Amino acid sequence: MKEGQSGYVAPEPLTKPDVLPLPAGTTNMTTARESLRELGCCIVTDVLSPAEIQDLKTKMDAQYEAEQRLGELCPDRGSSNKIVIPNLVNKGEHYLDLITREETEALASFMLGKNWLLSSLTAHMFTGTTPGEELVHRDQGQVPASVEFPALLNLFYLLDDFTPERGSTVVFPGSHRWPLEHRVHPPKPSLGHQVTIPAGSLFAFEGRLWHATGANQSGHRRRALSVFCSAPWLRQQENALASTARHVLESSSSQLQARLGLKTYGTLGNVNGTRVTNQRVAFGSVDVGLPDYLIGENAELIPMGRNEISGDNP
Repeated sequence: MKEGQSGYVAPEPLTKPDVLPLPAGTTNMTTARESLRELGCCIVTDVLSPAEIQDLKTKMDAQYEAEQRLGELCPDRGSSNKIVIPNLVNKGEHYLDLITREETEALASFMLGKNWLLSSLTAHMFTGTTPGEELVHRDQGQVPASVEFPALLNLFYLLDDFTPERGSTVVFPGSHRWPLEHRVHPPKPSLGHQVTIPAGSLFAFEGRLWHATGANQSGHRRRALSVFCSAPWLRQQENALASTARHVLESSSSQLQARLGLKTYGTLGNVNGTRVTNQRVAFGSVDVGLPDYLIGENAELIPMGRNEISGDNP
């Protein structure tokens, strides 16, 4: 079966919940796409240069320390030493560049179709050891398990070596092809494979794959950046149009704007009832313009605020 909006063709289902071997690392994107299709995950090596790795690690650490100094204004990190730094779209072009990298485009468009959306852009790191593995889960848990194609794809750009002692990911290759009853209840972590992947690699897995973060025994930071992609009809994890600074939206390329949700998908994602550029008057996808005004009761014009960090006041 082929998912009509992408190049993805579903492989044959497995008759038992067999955990298949981990994919080998590759620099060939055709091989990587086939691993994603057959195994539900892939490893692309030598994606980030040593200079890029060091630059992103330095900036990620600085971002974490700066946010910690916000005190009560710092987002709640939870009680775990495994933390997420959310909403990187407002935190520097060095993060935004990951969305439009050719590797991101090649894998996300293959799995989700050319109109895929950015669901979230986040940094992941440890601040100490953790007592055990994360709960085994599927990222696509909000989509019925009977769906036979991916609706989500997580692309991790690794800034440190992923090793078991550092809490590398436990995955169950092939679990997207298991019989339906085994796609509903998670397997035991001990049945999966814990990956060992060098820094600078791209580790990608689709939304139906069972996986978990491993236990970090060493306390190493084990940093990674997640470009989480979704099908254009699925609600994004991060509400991009509410949480993205207006100046970021307005200064972004049309490609990046589309990934953030500033492009319609058929009848979805429109701005109606006000005057915008590229008004949609019939079926078809168009770029979404940011309105200066909304039309209220008795045609009152309601100015739209600008959620700028700095700049002119509304």
